Amino acid sequence: MKVYTIPIADERSQKLSVTLGKQEVDIALTMRLGKLYIDVKANRVPVVSGRVCLNKEPIVNESFRPFVGELYFEDLQGNDDPVFGELGKRFVLRWVTNA
Repeated sequence: MKVYTIPIADERSQKLSVTLGKQEVDIALTMRLGKLYIDVKANRVPVVSGRVCLNKEPIVNESFRPFVGELYFEDLQGNDDPVFGELGKRFVLRWVTNA
């Protein structure tokens, strides 16, 4: 198993594109009502939309989704869910794959 950290900025709303394995992944992060939400596309195909980000909980979480690997947030200083203010520092976005 390989674990990679995806660089994210400490911004309330952001979009980024990364290559994870052989897939082009578009990620949108948005803070709303005190929670962080994520949208993910793989090779321009929507994978998840409006999913709440929780500490160490899988974001994709369904094998039938068109996505290789899994995404999750990790709190490096405790067990809190990710929020704006320490994104990319305390709260990091990880991609894990068996490939």
